[in-house]
Amino acid sequence: MTDTHTATHPLQQPFRDAMASCAAGVHVITTDGSAGRYGITMTAVAPITDEPPTVLLCINRQSAIIPILSANSHLCINVLSAHQQDIAEHFAGLTPLSPEERFEYHIWHRGQTGQLQVEGALAHLHGKITAQHDIGTHHVFYVEIGEIKVHDTAAPALVYFRRNFNSLK
Repeated sequence: MTDTHTATHPLQQPFRDAMASCAAGVHVITTDGSAGRYGITMTAVAPITDEPPTVLLCINRQSAIIPILSANSHLCINVLSAHQQDIAEHFAGLTPLSPEERFEYHIWHRGQTGQLQVEGALAHLHGKITAQHDIGTHHVFYVEIGEIKVHDTAAPALVYFRRNFNSLK
């Protein structure tokens, strides 16, 4: 049996390099509930179906948010605008802020289910985890969306491309 923490697949780095060539929207996923409050910056967010509206989230199994999301079961997908790069950096752990301090540097509101949404985001999608499983190094969550708020449709989006944050109009 191969130890997945030390062994690497021969295509791992070429795969990562190829995926870095795919521009992706930047999101901050937040959850708050009995297991605590937490947030994480993500690009591995994809729509699955619009009936019912469902989104897929892929998160590395080493991430501290996995047990918190699983226990809370509700979350908010904050679709970041180009001027919110600092938020993306905070929640990606690129700054020295603790997970709790990350929430202190921005203005937050609560959606109908009580989940935190950051002011100024292009959109907020609130949902409930309906299924989950592991594949390779990642945990996959299926989230049925129950509340959607679309805000500024003219502002540029924050995207991640070739391992850098960029603006897309």
